[in-house]
Amino acid sequence: MPDNALPDTAKGSRFGWPRPARLEEFKTRLETKGLPTDRVVFQGLNQDLPIIRIPIDLPKYRMANGRTASLQVEHLALNPDLRSDMFTGDPEMWDAQEVQHELLLKLGRLSDLDGYFEDPAHQQVNPLLLDENGFVVNGNRRLSMWRQLLHDEPEKYGHFEHIEVVVLPHATEKDLNRLEAQLQIEKDIRADYSWDAQANMMVAKMERDGIKAEELCKLYRMKDAEFAQLLDMRTYADEYLRSRDKANMWSEVSGQEHTFQRLVQSRSRLSGVVRKEVFKEAAFALIDEPTAVGRLYIAIPDLAANLDKVVERLAAELEVETTTPDDGLDDLFGAGKTDDDAGARETGLINALKDPEQRALARDTIADVLETERQLKKDVKKAGYLLDQCAKANSFLTVAAKDGLRPESKLTGVSKQLDEIEARVATIRAYLAKHA
Repeated sequence: MPDNALPDTAKGSRFGWPRPARLEEFKTRLETKGLPTDRVVFQGLNQDLPIIRIPIDLPKYRMANGRTASLQVEHLALNPDLRSDMFTGDPEMWDAQEVQHELLLKLGRLSDLDGYFEDPAHQQVNPLLLDENGFVVNGNRRLSMWRQLLHDEPEKYGHFEHIEVVVLPHATEKDLNRLEAQLQIEKDIRADYSWDAQANMMVAKMERDGIKAEELCKLYRMKDAEFAQLLDMRTYADEYLRSRDKANMWSEVSGQEHTFQRLVQSRSRLSGVVRKEVFKEAAFALIDEPTAVGRLYIAIPDLAANLDKVVERLAAELEVETTTPDDGLDDLFGAGKTDDDAGARETGLINALKDPEQRALARDTIADVLETERQLKKDVKKAGYLLDQCAKANSFLTVAAKDGLRPESKLTGVSKQLDEIEARVATIRAYLAKHA
């Protein structure tokens, strides 16, 4: 039987009863007199809704769960044989519920929920919130933990056989989104969500649910600029992953929030489409091996501030083709026209940075330039700065004259460098003649 024809599971399965059985159980339980209530702010009202006890196997996980947004797309990328609508198709399907269970377990372990509930003294306190059809709107991670503990050690965790829930009244998807957003804001979404999960959740709500950006900003109390930056960060992270043949592998960048934030901020301050593209590709090279430059969130702004010097060094070190065949860059830069006369070189540099065989050299070169500039900033305030720099230059030139005059040495550009050195020497001599 093909995956998309998997039958629903029977009552009593671990991952949710069939819909008719769920609705019948709700009806029976809600008829009980004197039920305790829980106050929920829902649909613009303070509603005191009854709390009922149900078997833990009854509810189903909600597929549109913001926390699992990144994990879902990554799971599909890692398992290409799975049906593509695993998380967007029929949420009743058992295979989708099983996978969602595993993803929620992973999140629960990251936040140490498993460690907390492994202590039998820590039992349920607050009821889970379910929609009218029995899908969990709030409490998916807790439910996955309780189910797993009960499954693994039923005698020890028998107190989880039944759980307390509140069944929400009939609601639209917009009502549920608003409630979800409100609950997340109360818990501080930034502390509970990885940045990429938050970004992917926002994109999913726009694409899947048709919610406009301005409405999401209002729901999640985000400023327009903050929202735009988050989506820009996601765009660059997605582009980075695709350029490294790691499409949708969001765990690779989940810990790089500040890096992509600085990338967005720094790139926006640069002028010229080509220079921005060079900066982006150079930044991607650093992201490959963050330890090469220390803290990336510092290195990325430094890269932007010293981009011209980095470009000069990279052009000298890498194999740069200044005349390239049509590779799609024309569409990016506009009929192949670049910002200035150096555009052909910078376009060639972009292609060189995209070359996997040249990335390591590019990264080492960038790291060297940035470290040199940092050291210069430290030294510039010293009284002996001029003498120190001249001594360093003399030392470098001595080594070059001793070890660099070999048949295999690259000579292109050396004459230009010597001309510039001689010009700098003349400037210093003129200063000494006037002030010494």
